[in-house]
Amino acid sequence: MHIEIRKSSMLPAQRAWWDLPNFIKAMVGGYGSGKTYIGALRAIYLSYVNAPYPGMYVSPTYPMAKKTIIIALKDMLDKAQIDYVYNKMEHQFVITEWNGNIWIGSGEVPASLKGPTLAWAGIDEPFIQDKEVFKQMNARVRESRASQREIFLTGTPEELNWGYDLINNDKAEYDIGFVVAKTIANIHNPVEYAKNLQAAYDENEQKAYMDGEFLNLTHGRVYKDFTRELLKVRDEPGGHPDSLKELPIECGMDFNVDALSCEIYRKGPGWIHFFDEIRLKNANTYDMAEALQKKYPGIAIYPDATGSARKTSATMSDHAILRAAGFTVRAPLSNPPVKDRTNAFNALMRNGNISFENCGELISDLERCTWRSGDIDKRDPERTHASDAAGYAVVYNFPVISRNVSYSPAW
Repeated sequence: MHIEIRKSSMLPAQRAWWDLPNFIKAMVGGYGSGKTYIGALRAIYLSYVNAPYPGMYVSPTYPMAKKTIIIALKDMLDKAQIDYVYNKMEHQFVITEWNGNIWIGSGEVPASLKGPTLAWAGIDEPFIQDKEVFKQMNARVRESRASQREIFLTGTPEELNWGYDLINNDKAEYDIGFVVAKTIANIHNPVEYAKNLQAAYDENEQKAYMDGEFLNLTHGRVYKDFTRELLKVRDEPGGHPDSLKELPIECGMDFNVDALSCEIYRKGPGWIHFFDEIRLKNANTYDMAEALQKKYPGIAIYPDATGSARKTSATMSDHAILRAAGFTVRAPLSNPPVKDRTNAFNALMRNGNISFENCGELISDLERCTWRSGDIDKRDPERTHASDAAGYAVVYNFPVISRNVSYSPAW
């Protein structure tokens, strides 16, 4: 089978990136700028020109891969009517029409990426992954029989980390070329997409998440949009604060033995009001389930997603314990990136769509938590538990904006 890539249907930034002559090709762009699409197309193309030698396409996590690169690959192959088999257990695409092999990798444990020689590699959202992921791929792309050895990166800049150093390549360590893609330049996005992003992010965040600029967004206060003006009962639009009591009670939960935290709230369309919290020291999930059952039996809980596997007892996961106690558990397969959670929190605060009362631990977190080396500083054992608990509920119910927009393949 012969395939031909129609570069005429690509966006200008995608076309420029596609034609880069470098061994390492990077597309740095805003949300919805076409990065995932062009990365998936490149993976299919490289599997074709390098068949039968395999390549690996790495996502931050396998659950994230299921929502992004795996969907993009399947969509393109289906629309192009190209026969393939996807092995879920092995995380592998076999494109039968040319014996192409695309292995899907997860960057959660970089050491797990060690293995056989590769013809090519791609890393989706590399700048929220550890540099060791890039090092592993750089070491493995060495198949001497491959027609086109290559590493490609497609991602949104999150901070001034190793990705910034790699892209700028000031020490001339790598053969790398890069293209910047802006959200607003993607004509395939819905008309309101860019406007929604502008409403969700402040000026600096827009430069990173829409214009693809590297900025240090991980310094200073984590919850920079918190003010004490939010310490009041929120007036429900068209109603009185008393009507809050008519709304169902829910909570977010963080699993930590040293400070197991639960933040309780009511929410309406586009807003949320936190009004109580439970914090237990040297406790387990059974203890929290009992304490929560006494005050708010049978409510919906939005916990840390890792609780689906973490076991407080020898036989039950934390989520299973909560369900057995009569609670409804709502959680994704894996936790979203920390920045997604903090961005969702800050967006609500910036727009005045969140309020607090009787939540002293949560307020302390919002005022005191800071960034350290690109992550939330957790050196103070008293901090981050309450904001993490509340954040799981916030990002689940009020995610900022989807990172991905898809459209038809360029062939």
